[in-house]
This record gives sequence, structure tokens and C-alpha cells, in this order.
Amino acid sequence: MTQISISLPQNLVEQIDEMAKIDNRNRSNFIANTLQNLAKDFMNVAESKSKLSTK
Repeated sequence: MTQISISLPQNLVEQIDEMAKIDNRNRSNFIANTLQNLAKDFMNVAESKSKLSTK
């Protein structure tokens, strides 16, 4: 694992903390999993666009 540091607006941190609490996760785990899912979704969309543009 690599540790990173980011700055976020306080209201966003509060929203993340609430979502993490609802999902029974800590903040770091919630953010990491959310970004991992976003990256997978992004790559799937990019792959689909690539396939469409080669047709």
C-alpha cells in the first residue's frame, strides 16, 4: 500500500465520514474502495468507447 495525502473541503470530509459510517468502514478504507470502483468503471467505459471508435 502507498500512503497519500490530499486536501478536501470540510463538508466533503463530513459526507465521506457519514457514508463510511453507514457502510461500516473507516474513512481510508471507504475512500480507497470508492476510488477502486471508480477506476474499474472508468476503464470499462474507456474500453467500450475504444471498441466503438474502431468500428
